[in-house]
Amino acid sequence: MESDFTVGIIGGKGKMGQFFKKIFEKQGYSVLISDIGTELTNQELVEKSKVIFISVPISAFESVIKEISGYIKDEHWIIDICSLKNEPVKIMKRYLEKGEVLATHPLFGPFEKNLKNKTIAFWPIKGENVLNWFVKTMSKEGVRLVKVPPKKHDKIMAIVQVLNHFWLILLGNILKDSGIPLEEIIVLSTPAFLHQLEILTRFSKQSLDVYEKIQLQNPWGKNLRKIFYHNCKEFLKSLDSRNAKKIFEKYFQNCQEVAKELEVLLHKLFPNEVKKD
Repeated sequence: MESDFTVGIIGGKGKMGQFFKKIFEKQGYSVLISDIGTELTNQELVEKSKVIFISVPISAFESVIKEISGYIKDEHWIIDICSLKNEPVKIMKRYLEKGEVLATHPLFGPFEKNLKNKTIAFWPIKGENVLNWFVKTMSKEGVRLVKVPPKKHDKIMAIVQVLNHFWLILLGNILKDSGIPLEEIIVLSTPAFLHQLEILTRFSKQSLDVYEKIQLQNPWGKNLRKIFYHNCKEFLKSLDSRNAKKIFEKYFQNCQEVAKELEVLLHKLFPNEVKKD
């Protein structure tokens, strides 16, 4: 490590900024932060840092990149962690003429106890040194790194994030509208449904602003919500028809095909994490 190697986190007061601050400091790096209300400005942070780690909301991303672009030098390394990648990559290409640039998306939140077996998606924009450093740094924490083009990443996130959150938010509202006390539901839950309820509890700590932006800003989210709605509508309509049994069998068999393929892939990709029944 260089003696003057400093990591600067723009948006360092936020939850993800604080999370990565601890990670970098644990590995021995000097870390500076700038944010709303800090004495250090974004310009000063850039001038004092080697790595410029951008941890700001997507809504503020372009203005921040534009603001710091004039102070970026060839020796700087810029890394973003936006949950969408296609538009942020275009913005960084547009404004950052100097420095090495890496686009990333940590597929986890700021409440994880460690990064072992967690995933970070990435896409190199410019320069190999920043990529090599980031891979080495994150690999020490046990992170899985997956290289994926920005547009493909966002299309997949429309399922992994948009559709997943959409369903979970609906589940929470359905539980509330059912009128059945949650304690009674929990007591009679199967292990599988308890697992879903445990996932739902994570919303108690999450930011409304973050989840709102994930739901509304992914350009492929609208299509996935339409697919969800279409399936719900057709399935519901079918189950009330004369051919309910036959149609249910078709839907179930389609689901089984996906489930069997998932089972094979999960055991192949994560052999130490997926337990067999």
